[in-house]
Amino acid sequence: MVFIAYRCAAWETPFWFDPNPEMGRYNRAGEAPTTYLGLHPLTPWAEYLRANNCHTEDEVLAARPPTWAVRVTLEPDEVVQLSFDQPDPLSAEELVDDDYSACQEFASGLRRDPDAPKAIIAPSAALPGTDNLMLLAPRVLAPYLPEPIDPVIDIPGAPTAVRGRSPLNLRDLVHHRGAGVIHPELAAWRAGEDFELSEPAMRNDEITAAPAGP
Repeated sequence: MVFIAYRCAAWETPFWFDPNPEMGRYNRAGEAPTTYLGLHPLTPWAEYLRANNCHTEDEVLAARPPTWAVRVTLEPDEVVQLSFDQPDPLSAEELVDDDYSACQEFASGLRRDPDAPKAIIAPSAALPGTDNLMLLAPRVLAPYLPEPIDPVIDIPGAPTAVRGRSPLNLRDLVHHRGAGVIHPELAAWRAGEDFELSEPAMRNDEITAAPAGP
């Protein structure tokens, strides 16, 4: 399986090789290198806006991390795919809960087992209707076009923008921590309904205000 995935990362590489200094949904602080990727181009932006509490238009305009596209190749037995229909051993609620402890413990169990998958696909808490791909072991950035020398460690990737920014209309779709309302995709699942992301359109004032290019 080949996944084209996306990331916002303000470093010279989108991947973690050393343990993350801060906790995430599937890692405790300092526990292990864990790289979070979006499987939709807008998911990393939503995750970034959620993580940095960007609510206002000015806050969205000020968020300018570099963005990346990467190509991840995984065998079916190398990845755990979690969904609201099949969340085991977690509950559907825990997949997007503001409390990360259950997801962290699940990922820790995979890391402790040398034979367990070291990648997880799961619903995005920030952008309902999309998924994230988490890599639970060290990874290294490789050139995008050539086949990597070590397909396990080396992941092809390239920057897509520097000082770019999120579409302003995306902020209306971000499910923030402490929002006080249930995650919309989870709510639809509980009601036995399908949920699809309604992708935000570019605003005309964003397009007309953009600087002219060559």
